[in-house]
Amino acid sequence: MGDPKKELEELHQKIRACVACPLHRTRTQAVPGVGNARARVMLIGEGPGRMEDLKGEPFVGQAGQFLDRLLASVGLTRQEVYITNVVKCRPVRGAPPYENRPPNAEEIAACAPWLDQQLALIQPKLIVTLGRYAMEAFLPGKKISEVHGKLFSRGDQIVLPLYHPAVALYRADQKETLIEDFQIIREVLAEISSGARG
Repeated sequence: MGDPKKELEELHQKIRACVACPLHRTRTQAVPGVGNARARVMLIGEGPGRMEDLKGEPFVGQAGQFLDRLLASVGLTRQEVYITNVVKCRPVRGAPPYENRPPNAEEIAACAPWLDQQLALIQPKLIVTLGRYAMEAFLPGKKISEVHGKLFSRGDQIVLPLYHPAVALYRADQKETLIEDFQIIREVLAEISSGARG
């Protein structure tokens, strides 16, 4: 068995060099992911924004600060989980200074092999999708308004779709729902630890 941390860093280097879709032309840098190479929980958002593109780390703006508070509410830190996105480069529209936009289907498909490799290497017990675009990668055809906070099986893994922290910052109803739904992570991890799951 190899060194998971080293293998993950090698994968990150490959992602940083990726030119599989047009997003590489407008990026400052790719944003592979951050966290524990043997995390029990992987959180997956949609794509990097301006701050993430500059820093090379996912969820570092306002939404990232909110995510850190959500993690703390269930007794977790960034160092214990793994955080990434379905696309690793910032989707933009217009001319510089660019505006953020959601990733399209072609971009998500081009990046899917990277996410698959991250999942295979880290082997999380719980996959937490943040927002509609991340959810659709695992639960196609579902509506986030109907399935948020519900648990779904994916082989020996569990998928928990949640609202995106960025949207929740501007919508009070979604913020309260996200705070409440996030507590399910604690419950699932307790079940995993006790052997009730997996």
